[in-house]
Amino acid sequence: MKKVVITGAGGFIGRNLSQYLVEHEIEVFGIDLETAQSRILRHPLVTPLLLDLSNAEELSLAFQNTGADTCYHLAWSGVSTDVKNDVCRQISNISFTMTVLEACARADCKHIIIPGSASEYAYCGQVIDGKNCMAPGDAYAASKAATQVLSQWYAAQLGLHLNWLLIGSIYGPGRNDSNILTYTIKSLLQGETPKYTKLEQMWDYIYIDDLVNALYCVGLKGKPNTVYPVGSGDAKPLVEYIIQIQKHISPNATLGIGSIPYKGGNKPDNSVLDISALCDDTGFTPSVSFEEGIQKTIQYFRELK
Repeated sequence: MKKVVITGAGGFIGRNLSQYLVEHEIEVFGIDLETAQSRILRHPLVTPLLLDLSNAEELSLAFQNTGADTCYHLAWSGVSTDVKNDVCRQISNISFTMTVLEACARADCKHIIIPGSASEYAYCGQVIDGKNCMAPGDAYAASKAATQVLSQWYAAQLGLHLNWLLIGSIYGPGRNDSNILTYTIKSLLQGETPKYTKLEQMWDYIYIDDLVNALYCVGLKGKPNTVYPVGSGDAKPLVEYIIQIQKHISPNATLGIGSIPYKGGNKPDNSVLDISALCDDTGFTPSVSFEEGIQKTIQYFRELK
């Protein structure tokens, strides 16, 4: 892995992955829209590219000009909680992914790594190992699942080496959207009472530094056409994570646990990941505990105030 293309390079994962790769002397071609160009890492080994993933011809030409051997397709529209059920927006990601696969094939960029989500299997009732029956709970997860199936078939037709990653929830400095950890941190820092379901879900959180290390390891050693669950490997009830945040910000603050129902009255979803294949195949080992990672994340939000 000497030269890589990253779509969505201006996003939270893309920027952190770019930093990690250049630290390992890997050249990066960072693709994103005009609105995200300013967030792409500025470094001598990073070349920003302003491209629209819907333009197949332009994308293919750009891939060919990079000479890249690996592609991380991170771009995905509609990740934030408030738009996860925007069906049209989620479906658009499927065609974008097919365009990226075609661009890789035409440029002879044989290895493509795509982050799916553990939420594709949220209601399967099992530890997620990539071999479960899909059981998504919203349009975002359903479109990820559909993209996984279609990508696996299409990559095989195109002769590409695809690694689909089932990633748990990601946190860390720089992620500032409507996810539950950010919501909790912001609410407590502002002296507000956050409201939740009963928070009975078993959940796996992975710190951003561990995630980009995992992406790097898969880029180097991922076995062809293998699905890898990616997380810390240490799932806990969601309530425990929230209480840890409370401890570090305001131990006596009120938490509105159980004050709102689960979505549609459904049973809680779960995110328990078996990361043994990832560790065995690539040598990845998580190194940042939630205790350590959440303190760094809280400090990031304190400094934003």
